[in-house]
Parts: sequence; C-alpha cells; structure tokens
Amino acid sequence: MKKEGLISNYLSFTIKLILVLSILNSMYNHFWHLMSTSLFLLALMFLPQIIKKYEIKLPKAFEWALFIFVIFTFFLKSIGGIIIPIAFGTAVGFIGLLILAVLYSSNQIKKNYFLIIIFSFSFSIAFGTLLELLKYILKYLSGHHLSGEIYNYTMNNLLFVAIGATIASLVGLIYMKGYFNIKKLSNKFLKLNPELSKKTDEEEIKELISKGEGEELEFKSTLRTNLYTNEFDKNIEHAVLKTIVSFLNSKGGTLLIGISDKGEILGIKQDKFENQDKFLLHLINIIKEKIGKKYLHLIDIQTKKINGKTIIRVNCKKSSKEIFLKISPKQEEFYIRVGPSTTELRGSELLEYVDKRFKKRK
Repeated sequence: MKKEGLISNYLSFTIKLILVLSILNSMYNHFWHLMSTSLFLLALMFLPQIIKKYEIKLPKAFEWALFIFVIFTFFLKSIGGIIIPIAFGTAVGFIGLLILAVLYSSNQIKKNYFLIIIFSFSFSIAFGTLLELLKYILKYLSGHHLSGEIYNYTMNNLLFVAIGATIASLVGLIYMKGYFNIKKLSNKFLKLNPELSKKTDEEEIKELISKGEGEELEFKSTLRTNLYTNEFDKNIEHAVLKTIVSFLNSKGGTLLIGISDKGEILGIKQDKFENQDKFLLHLINIIKEKIGKKYLHLIDIQTKKINGKTIIRVNCKKSSKEIFLKISPKQEEFYIRVGPSTTELRGSELLEYVDKRFKKRK
C-alpha cells in the first residue's frame, strides 16, 4: 500500500510539474487556449488540497487519464486551435458527467437523463466561456494586440468546445442507456471518499442501530405504552424525557423511539395514536410541559420509515445552560449521560457538575 501511495504521489507531482511547464511555455509562445486549459487542469489537481475538509482522493485511473491528456495537449500546442478546444470541451463534459454520476451513486439526486445531459453540456460551455474571458483579460493585461478578429476567434473556440461538450453528452446518453458503464469510476471515487456519500435515511438509521446504545445514543421501544401490560404508563414517558434532558445536559445525542434495547425495529404502533401527527404533537406537548418550550430549538424531532415501520428520531443538541425535568410545580430532577445510561445528580454532585459544565463557560 505504501508503494502504491508513493507512485500516486510521484504521478500527481509529475502532472503538476508538466502543467506548470506547459503554462510557462504557452505564455511565452502566446498559446492562450492551451495556457487556459492547463490552468484549469492545474486547479483541478490542487482541488483535494484546497478542500481540506473532505481530504478528497482522486482515483488512480483518473490521474493516469489526466496525465495522458496533459501530455497530449502539451505536444499538440503547435497544431492550431481545433483539436485542443474540442478535447477540452470533451474532457470538461466528462468531468460534469462524473459529478452527476457521483451524486446519483450517493443518492443525492434522482436519475434524470435530460438533467444529466444538460448539466454535462452546460458545465463544459460555462468553463469554456470563463476561459475565453480569462484569455481576453490576459491578452489585454499583457499588451497583446486586440483586433476585431478576436470575436471570430473566440466564437470558433466556443464552437469547438461545444462540439466536445456534445461528444461528452452523447457518451453520457449512451452510458445511461446501458451500453457501457462509467458508474464503476464514480463508485471507486466514493469508495476513496466515503464522507461524500450521502446515505439514505434507512441506511443511516440501521447504521446507528448497529452501533448499539452509548453515551450519545439510546433506544426506547415506546413513548407511553408498557409492553408488558399493554397499558399507557407515565413511567415510560418519564424515561423518554429523562433521556432527552440527559442528552441536553451532556454532549447531546440521539434518541430513537420505536427501537427495542436489543435493536429490534418495532415502530410506534404500540403507542396507539390515531396517526403520526398525533404522536408528534403529544411528544412536543410533554417536552414543553416537563422540560420547557424555550428549549425546543435544541431538539429536532423527525419521523423515519425503516422496514416499512415508522420510528421517531429525536436529535438533542448540547445545551449551554443547565436543564431540569419538572416532576411537579415544586420538584425538579437533573440528569446527565454517563456511558450508555442516564444518571440523576443531586446535592453536592449536582452543584459540582453545574459549576464545572456550565458556569465556567459563562
């Protein structure tokens, strides 16, 4: 693996070096379109370093394809203005296709043939236009003679870019019709960059359940029904509210209602509400009554469908102020999370925790 990493690093460095040399040589010889193309490709190569948040990794196949393209354009700089803009339009169109393929593979967009073709074509045309503007500005700043022919030259270049974009779009249509598959490349990209892959709600909840209960995750089978007696039980409601308060007073966390302690997906039917809206209204009302409506902004309640069953996801943010659970007009309780359990604090322990967790932050 280390050897492969070194090869990839050397390849990346070589491509960047060749691009820099190509830019300098193009500026010297006034090959503006090639210089613009090389600038764009260089920016693309530095994209993983620019977006440090995700630490994007490019597939090796993509780097080799880019290497071949760079060498190809570097040695074709003297052939005039036809091949390079067409190649550029095709290459950028393919990048647009890859972006859509990645988004489709990660479930961030729905498959739409027309949208993918238009995006690929427009993506290429937009970059081609930006590069023509860049060429114009660079020529102007460098004192290059600007004649009326620049309009025809620019339009010709954009026409060739459009031809390349059309080629890429047609290839994209052939792909979508199933004649060949570029999805492998997008899947490889997502495999190298799993943080960019957006999971479906069902996949995300199942992944949460597989982790089991912990300091920031707890399951509750029901909101108000005792499964042993099949009757409404205030103690069950109290246990749900205790968990929410404990998350708010600690690091925050997620409560899943409709999931058993063992991770079984039960759904919320056992609570016998007329519909899920009535369920949500009841949950919000008891939070307002027992915790306080001023803390609702820290609590996000969502309904999710898993295996055909509805469950409730309650996301709790960390509070900057201590929050108590009201038992009666004169009695309140204070809870925190300790590992996978909800713990009540009283007396000196409570004072010490509040002083350490909240007052020092003020």
